[in-house]
Amino acid sequence: MKKKYIFTAVCLLLALAAAAAGFAAIRYQSASPTFDPGQGSKSDSSPQTSTQAHADLSALALKLSSLSGREITAEILKNLGSDAVSGLEKAAEGGSFTAEECRAATGFTINALVDKYSTFESKDMGSNGSDSFTVGFTGDINFTETGYVMTHAKQMPGGVLDCIDRVFQDEMRSADIMLINNEFPYTDRGAPTPGKKYTFRADPENVHYLNDLGVDVVSLANNHASDYGSESFIDTVETLKSADIPYVGAGMDIDEAKRPVSFIINGYKVSFLACCGVESPIKTPLATEDFAGILGSYDNGETMAQAIREAKQTSDFVIAYPHWGIENTTSLTNAQQVNSKKWIDAGADAVIGGHPHVLQGFEFYNGAPIAYSLGNFWFNTRTVYTGLLKLTFGAGGITTSFVPGIQSGSETHYLEDASARRNLYDTLEGYQPFNKVKIDDSGVITPTE
Repeated sequence: MKKKYIFTAVCLLLALAAAAAGFAAIRYQSASPTFDPGQGSKSDSSPQTSTQAHADLSALALKLSSLSGREITAEILKNLGSDAVSGLEKAAEGGSFTAEECRAATGFTINALVDKYSTFESKDMGSNGSDSFTVGFTGDINFTETGYVMTHAKQMPGGVLDCIDRVFQDEMRSADIMLINNEFPYTDRGAPTPGKKYTFRADPENVHYLNDLGVDVVSLANNHASDYGSESFIDTVETLKSADIPYVGAGMDIDEAKRPVSFIINGYKVSFLACCGVESPIKTPLATEDFAGILGSYDNGETMAQAIREAKQTSDFVIAYPHWGIENTTSLTNAQQVNSKKWIDAGADAVIGGHPHVLQGFEFYNGAPIAYSLGNFWFNTRTVYTGLLKLTFGAGGITTSFVPGIQSGSETHYLEDASARRNLYDTLEGYQPFNKVKIDDSGVITPTE
């Protein structure tokens, strides 16, 4: 009888031990890292250890890096869901790995993917829900306090916003990325640069108008960036930073001045570079290893060309924004015609110029648009034609279009009259380099050849 009780007790203990072991196993499995489809975290019907999963991602990352020429790490891939990883595996199996294959799998091109999860160089603008995105450009804008357009703006209830046509404001705000030429420093310090005929200075508080107008990035590569000395340049940089507006073509040293400003939009990486080749560099200091200033193109555009080559290695699109040419003429300089093509050969997808204070002609080179000058946008009291240029990036390439306007009476207005728009388009078609483009009634610009 005693043996029977002992036998029953042992069986009971064994059953309890088995149940405990089973419960522990269940807890272990539920805590084990696995790939979770579509969530970017881990889950799978046949669990892997974290070491095995990391090894698989490392092998895939190595293969993708070899095929793409970009360093794609396992850490980058860990941010992706299993569907995206599977898509990358499928692409790699084909022995190639293109930007569009990467975007189809992950939502980002190779350059944008690496930037978003590794190098963190770009501002992510998200997706606009469309198959295309638009980058907008204007010419010169001037917020200097007295003697120019701000004198008129101060008399208007809405300030600057009452001086720029609603059509243009809507275009600027609707552009996915909007760039303008910031042709003045923001400062209340310093003294006018000796020997300069025109010097500008704006109240730092006026920077809010850039945000109001939907501006995403400004060029400081112009001949007025340091009009009130080095203090004015430093104040400008700090003012733009405080307003969360990136600047391009200038910096506290040469490395910053030639560094692109980049954005990710719809899964593509778009980079901007700017330079200046007008007026003596003594009057507008150039950035050096030890000195703040602008990026110059006085070396026949070679430094700019090299910056474009470097940017193109890690960007899907590169846009050059030079300050160049001769004021108040539609005639082009040799430097404009030569450097524009040099920069496109270096990798620029578009060259959009400014400085002459008037509109100049358009051209295409190897499929890339060149706008030699967008003139004044809202700058002074003169009456001149102006406009906003749009580059729309889509499956068919880049569509270039122009929204025409006129600066008059210290205000900038859209050309409402269809015949006036057509006359301006015809005039622009005839500007040097002479009849290289056609502009249709909707403002779309195409090459004639």
